[in-house]
Amino acid sequence: MILILVMAEEKWEEADFLRKEIESRGHKARILDMGLLGDAQGACDITREEIIQASGQNPEEITLIADRGKRMPVMVDGARQKVLDLYSHGELSGIISVGGTTGTRMGTSIMKSLPFGIPKFAVSSTAALPGLASRYIGTADITLMHSVVEIAGLNDLMRNVLARAAAAICGMVEGSARVPVSFDSEGKRSLIAMTHFGPCEECAVNVRKQLEQKGHQVIGFSAAGIGDRAMEEIIGAQNIFSAVIDLAPGGVGEELLGFARAAGPSRLEGAGKIGIPQVIAPCGVNFGSPLKRKYKPEYESRKQYAYDAVRTFVRLSDEELIMVAATMAKKLNKAKGPVKVVIPTGGWSSVDKKGADFYDGEADAVFVTELKKQLSQDIEVREINADLESPEFANAVVEALIDII
Repeated sequence: MILILVMAEEKWEEADFLRKEIESRGHKARILDMGLLGDAQGACDITREEIIQASGQNPEEITLIADRGKRMPVMVDGARQKVLDLYSHGELSGIISVGGTTGTRMGTSIMKSLPFGIPKFAVSSTAALPGLASRYIGTADITLMHSVVEIAGLNDLMRNVLARAAAAICGMVEGSARVPVSFDSEGKRSLIAMTHFGPCEECAVNVRKQLEQKGHQVIGFSAAGIGDRAMEEIIGAQNIFSAVIDLAPGGVGEELLGFARAAGPSRLEGAGKIGIPQVIAPCGVNFGSPLKRKYKPEYESRKQYAYDAVRTFVRLSDEELIMVAATMAKKLNKAKGPVKVVIPTGGWSSVDKKGADFYDGEADAVFVTELKKQLSQDIEVREINADLESPEFANAVVEALIDII
């Protein structure tokens, strides 16, 4: 069954059209009313009263609240409970929302409660507004469609938008059924999470190929602030990985310094909390990606590397490296499972290999010294006489993992 999320006091007509389009393609569809104020314009399969009850609140008391902002968290919480109940009983195959800013914010917040692999689709008239898309999607596998025209009644353009949305969610459901995500016990043992980053791509590819030859599946996450944040959330929420290889934990420092790849306060904590093995490498730890609006004049005097049209890497100062090392050590020391740290002595990425202008062995040594000083004695630091992108270093990463799984 495909569930349609809508504020039925505003956009029930569009939701009803969407339901008919979905059903015409052979799928069952139901409408969930997540409305705030005003009566639903038509019949809904899951009513507002049911949602309020699912939230644990008294419907009579909630109906007396005239403030949309105060009602919203109640409706989102109740809808999440309903959606998770449907999912746990095997009744939910996909979910889609239709709305403007409020409807999309509520709908995508509800979708985020579902695990990876369940088709999630949002039709929004505000998908292209600056800053909103990242809020709507967050770290979830949500597909966002910009309606372009306002979702305000049925007309030829809106019917076309909704017909395409119906085709999309039906196709996603069918595709998911053909290639399902399986998290059984056998699969779980073979799933290894690994961070990727452009400057360590050769290493990532080499490590992945070696592990695949040993029967493991390697699931990559882009360490650009969102992908590595998603990895941490999935590790904590779904517990599907048997180990983590964190080649690019630079998001820790970026978070501390307010840079572009900030990966949240929980970066480098997920694997440790649930006790799965982790191997840590230092790609991206010794430089950062300052936001233009926060660019300090002092950065001009530091070593820089123009990686592409939108990113310029700036070397961290000794003080910043010490702070990052201490923070990483504090997080790793709390790990309930085994940890290995593998550090190359010939450069920590493709852009700062020994001999390159961006290389700074003395600065790297400041980080390593502080990290060793702060780490627990039971966490081994292996230093490899090679650069991070070399086959020798990739071999060392794989060996470190094999030693602790």
